Amino acid sequence: MQGMVSEETIRNRVIRIIAATRFPFVDQEDWGEGYVTIVNDEVKRRGIDTEEAVIYPSIVIAKPDGRIQELADVALAREVAPSSVDRWRLLSEKAGIGEKEKKFFFYVPPKSEEKALKLLESNKISYAGLRVYKINNGILSVTPILTPDSEYDHRRT
Repeated sequence: MQGMVSEETIRNRVIRIIAATRFPFVDQEDWGEGYVTIVNDEVKRRGIDTEEAVIYPSIVIAKPDGRIQELADVALAREVAPSSVDRWRLLSEKAGIGEKEKKFFFYVPPKSEEKALKLLESNKISYAGLRVYKINNGILSVTPILTPDSEYDHRRT
């Protein structure tokens, strides 16, 4: 899979595909009017200011007035680590609220889901969905692992 294509290039492609197919879903009827899906790939378009730096989530869903509604982050295997917990907590805190959890979606590569789940849960980070992304013969698939907020979001693509 890796060949000559860098991890960062693959991540940016994964981000664009997830944004285009899941934010909103192709057939989603309850997508907020005027919501805008913003992708931070090679071009950093929408960041979140912190005291230390500007953080760029992979995907930002903004309301018409610019406020953040949903956030999604696509991680590489090496980023599913305790060193990333502060980033995830910040993204969760900055996301809007869903039915009962923050609208923060987290995408990890295969074999990282258990570690990600333990880190999210043990650090009490509110999230709307944990997903595994996988590339098989050049095709991206997304498998929901856990969707604590809304069953509607629990879809394979």
